[in-house]
Amino acid sequence: MKVILCLLVIAVTTAQAIDVHQCGGEFQSPIRVTIPGCDVMPCEIPNQTDMSFEVLFAPSFPTSTLAVNVTATLGDFNLPYETPDHLRNGCDNIDASCPLVTGQEVTLKGTAPVEAPLTNVTVRMRFEIDGDDDRSVICFAADVRLV
Repeated sequence: MKVILCLLVIAVTTAQAIDVHQCGGEFQSPIRVTIPGCDVMPCEIPNQTDMSFEVLFAPSFPTSTLAVNVTATLGDFNLPYETPDHLRNGCDNIDASCPLVTGQEVTLKGTAPVEAPLTNVTVRMRFEIDGDDDRSVICFAADVRLV
């Protein structure tokens, strides 16, 4: 009985991967994106809080750097959004250490503040991770409904 209860607790508390928007073109997509508490977009995030996420990816080229850039849009409008300092250097937020080799699977974990003057709107947050020489490592976008 204890084993069944433990398995049930693990299943309930384990975050599910979600289908995210691809950036298209030359951008590589992540292997998996997890946003705790969200299994389908738009993810409901309370305004004035942080959105936590995990991204599993494997660079298609060797890189010594990972620069994270987050942008936000509401419909066709770009919203002012500054990538937080603690998130910018992706090498500080991965489960390995830089430099990375081609095909090395790593997980980046981070939080991005969700702060807007409006609620009950859906904002698209775009995450791009660039490596050496500003080459794109991965890119994806997630829809976030501010509640």
